[in-house]
Amino acid sequence: MPPLGLTGAVALLVVALASCGLPLFDGHKDRNVDVESEPTVLTFADPAKVAGLSVATISSGTAKPHVHVSYPTLADAPALNKRLKEELEAKARRFTEKTAPREGQPVPEYNVDWELTAASRDAVGVRLRESRFTGRTWVDSYRTLWYDRGGEKVVDSTSLVANIKQLSAAVRKHLPGNSPVHAQSVIVDPDLFDSLNFNARGDLVVEFDGQESTPGSVGRVAVAIPRKEADRLLTPFGRQVRTAVSDTATRPLSETMDDNPAAVSVKNGSVDCAVARCVALAFQGGPGPYTERLLSALSARGARATFFMVGSHAAATPGVLRLMREQGDLVANQTWAHRDLTLLSTSMVYDQIRRAQHVIGMASGQSPSLLMAPYGATDGRVADVARGLGLSIVRGDVDAGDVDGADPKAVAERVVSAARRGSVIVMRDVGEVAAAALPRVLDELSGRGFVFVTVPELYGSARMTPGRVYSSPIVPSGVVSTDGSPSRQVP
Repeated sequence: MPPLGLTGAVALLVVALASCGLPLFDGHKDRNVDVESEPTVLTFADPAKVAGLSVATISSGTAKPHVHVSYPTLADAPALNKRLKEELEAKARRFTEKTAPREGQPVPEYNVDWELTAASRDAVGVRLRESRFTGRTWVDSYRTLWYDRGGEKVVDSTSLVANIKQLSAAVRKHLPGNSPVHAQSVIVDPDLFDSLNFNARGDLVVEFDGQESTPGSVGRVAVAIPRKEADRLLTPFGRQVRTAVSDTATRPLSETMDDNPAAVSVKNGSVDCAVARCVALAFQGGPGPYTERLLSALSARGARATFFMVGSHAAATPGVLRLMREQGDLVANQTWAHRDLTLLSTSMVYDQIRRAQHVIGMASGQSPSLLMAPYGATDGRVADVARGLGLSIVRGDVDAGDVDGADPKAVAERVVSAARRGSVIVMRDVGEVAAAALPRVLDELSGRGFVFVTVPELYGSARMTPGRVYSSPIVPSGVVSTDGSPSRQVP
């Protein structure tokens, strides 16, 4: 969507937060969103109730610029899967090729996360939020693709309306007087209307992209066209989509996790790492299509691991989280959308961590006590938020290098040669490479006398401290607090 010359970052932030369709968090208490109070608020499908759904990921790994793209795949929608994969791979590739990191500047980042605005027997709506950071500000854009199950085809949002000129006129009519979108910017341009949805009442919601004025802010402006007036604009497929939205099982908004116990392996204490040669596997970025293969390999060898999960992925696969818990693995947090936390405002850092904490707690029945910051990026603000949420921050000392395209044999050899007693071995739960390499890692290190435990078990009776960064066993690395003073290392 072309830029609209938006202003008023505060207004954008308020509207954007209201648009999430999720609880807005304040302190440690959950709040409900009152959908009736804001007509541009969207409701979202509960991905856990969508049969055949899994999450695919495009990741740069440790390469720069940073890229993390996730999108849904549906077993019965191959055309949708193909369209999403091809478009998002092309966009990620263009960003990487055209954006060069600069010495002394923050690393550029391209991030895509998703929601389902409908998932019925007739239609599926995939709403993508694309976020770009090129060194000064974040720029967010929204796009919704619609899948017609009956016709087995993917269409753009403009297929919901019969006449773009009439839609433009309706949007200008309903723009609030204080809207940061100027009426003269709403021109007859299909690219301007690439994210059309419906609210719970059946009003047509038109989303615009926004450009932030400060790093870490969010831009989202939307206009709601009342249902009765929208009737005259919709195509037959548009009316079908509106029905699909009302028929969709929505995501729960306010199940509290405050009573959940802290996450602990059900096998905690069965190994004494003061005696045994313990190492910890830390999988990040999932759950993904190959997570169950990882779990099977671990279970078959009596090993366990810690899974640092992206919240939007975890929300779609609660059964996998329950399986982790049952077989002795540990659930942990890697934020909601895998964005560099140091480039976000403090309120957004809190939202990214807390939202993931919420869905992981709901799915597993346990509240994570560990956080792995995306790209390993932390600062005093991140440490303070983690401390407030009771989370210790983990970095590994062995990077498997299991990025897309890597040779699984070489990955296993790298891990085996680098591992030492007390190592935290970081692998990526986003592709087939880790799943292919893991059996050899487990067999060879077990053959050398190593035992695989969860991260907290490496520390034995010494408790991990919330807010501290742990990059190697027993001794956490220093964390710079918000006043600039280094933290004390604990023995």
